[in-house]
Amino acid sequence: FEQIFNHVQANTESQFLIRASYLEVYQEEIRDLLRKNKTNKLELHERPDIGVYVKDLTSFVCKSIGEIERVMRVGNQNRIVGATDMNEHSSRSHAIFIITIEQQQLQQQQQQQ
Repeated sequence: FEQIFNHVQANTESQFLIRASYLEVYQEEIRDLLRKNKTNKLELHERPDIGVYVKDLTSFVCKSIGEIERVMRVGNQNRIVGATDMNEHSSRSHAIFIITIEQQQLQQQQQQQ
């Protein structure tokens, strides 16, 4: 996360929007780890202009390392875990943490008249 935010701070010619989402795939179902409703089941879709995406997946705008770490921590707390023979707190699911970065070039200010 540090590299992302260092790059954003160092680049003065662009404006950035950083969003984070977190999902879990468990028993062939997709769950949003950032939603309070833990029974929600999301669907995978595809569009020619943006590709594959998860419909209605929650995302949070993150403006600092602390904020993005907080999003990850909340998602980790919502994961499905259970004891196995090998690990007492094993996760029986696959989790995907998604960071979306949008960049927009800032316009050069026109010379003063």
